[in-house]
Amino acid sequence: MSKESRQKISILIVLLVVLGLTLVLGYRMNRPEVTAAVQPPEPKTSANPPAPTDARIRLDLVEKPADSGEEIGRRNFFQYRQAPAASPGVPGQRGGPGTTPGLPSAPVNVAQAPPVRPTGTVPPGPPPIPLKFQGYAVSSSAGGGQMTAFLTDDASRHYNVTAGEILMGRYRITQLSATSVEIEDLETNRRQTLPLLK
Repeated sequence: MSKESRQKISILIVLLVVLGLTLVLGYRMNRPEVTAAVQPPEPKTSANPPAPTDARIRLDLVEKPADSGEEIGRRNFFQYRQAPAASPGVPGQRGGPGTTPGLPSAPVNVAQAPPVRPTGTVPPGPPPIPLKFQGYAVSSSAGGGQMTAFLTDDASRHYNVTAGEILMGRYRITQLSATSVEIEDLETNRRQTLPLLK
């Protein structure tokens, strides 16, 4: 064998090894995932099961007729009740017989203020114009010069505008001066003056 044929055989072997590795790795990457059978977990039983008396419905209270005279379900818990008529008792003692001395037997009657209703809530105004006046330049031309303002927005995009120009299809530049720019929001018809940032 000549030197040239040995070199060609070695290149062929290297290429076959690269081809074999490519096929093996390609098969492993494109192989569908094998899903194992997932068994549902067994339901856990509590060490302390609830007692039958923990939750029960009192049907005797639910099935009472509406004219039974009881206030179940008819009271408004967010308003104070009227104090019951004072029963004759010992002067200086609060409440009647069978009550703890010093504690009222019923809630104290509190004068209620009428509910406060908002009279004229003002909806929030439109958001401020998200531009900043960074600087200006005056071009010297035969007509006396035209002022160009340099504005930036919150995303740090820069805009060079002149008076009367509409920016972003929404804001009209109404006035330019050395200290401020007046901008009109065309969607809300609101004007805002942007001062020159120092």
